[in-house]
Amino acid sequence: MNRIAVLLTCFNRKQKTINCLTHLFKLKSDLDVYLVDDGSTDGTSKAVLNEFPQVNLINGSGNLFWNKGMNLAWEHASKKDYDFYLWLNDDIIIYENCFDELFSCTELTENKAIISGIIETSDKKNILYGGYDSNKNLIKPNGQLNSVRNMNGNVVIVPKEVYKVLGNLDIHYHHDLGDVDYGLRAQNNGIGVFTTRVAIASGEKNDICRVRQNNTTISKRFKKLYSPLGANPKIIFYYRNKYFGFINAVCYFAFLHFINIIPDKLNKLIFGNRYI
Repeated sequence: MNRIAVLLTCFNRKQKTINCLTHLFKLKSDLDVYLVDDGSTDGTSKAVLNEFPQVNLINGSGNLFWNKGMNLAWEHASKKDYDFYLWLNDDIIIYENCFDELFSCTELTENKAIISGIIETSDKKNILYGGYDSNKNLIKPNGQLNSVRNMNGNVVIVPKEVYKVLGNLDIHYHHDLGDVDYGLRAQNNGIGVFTTRVAIASGEKNDICRVRQNNTTISKRFKKLYSPLGANPKIIFYYRNKYFGFINAVCYFAFLHFINIIPDKLNKLIFGNRYI
């Protein structure tokens, strides 16, 4: 029997966290769950302990956000010997086919690849997450394994053999890009990254623009830009230098500052609705 560690991080969305865990344990009860509560003030930890005392609850600093929170959960889970590590966002509702599809896909890749679950809207009309191909197109389910270039980390299964090569998420990232980095790092090490063949969960679209805030002052705009939920230029520089080279990183670093200095009207004129 496969031993599975489920990794989550949460902050102040108690009901979503409880709903996610409820669906998870209904589908598969023999799971070791590692949940980082990053300083929630809405009673999330208490609710989790009351309803799911089997969960390994880890207290965060309040400044971890997604990547650092998941890194901490994985650090705790890696102290034991697991066959698979499953990343799971707490705003995701997994379907009954989730585990069957994930394990079927890992078997097809001989447990030597990362499998990213395709996530759709609750009405099943649109695909939200999973991964993007080499042409930057969101991958849609077609009954086959599809190669991913840029991976979304909403529901991802990482076999033990892959973890032995890649290790944990890169701690340089604060909130986002850790999942994309992990997928690119895998590919650079000759490890495949694929989507599931069908959708395995539903979720919500995150349309937050991290690059620029409108209708505010320049100082507030830069404060947001350099925050964990912004497109922090220092972190973006690290990422782009790592995968696209120094010149690319320098140019994008300059672009992030340029677009946050120009007025809203000029931003709209040059870039349309892209950074609104």
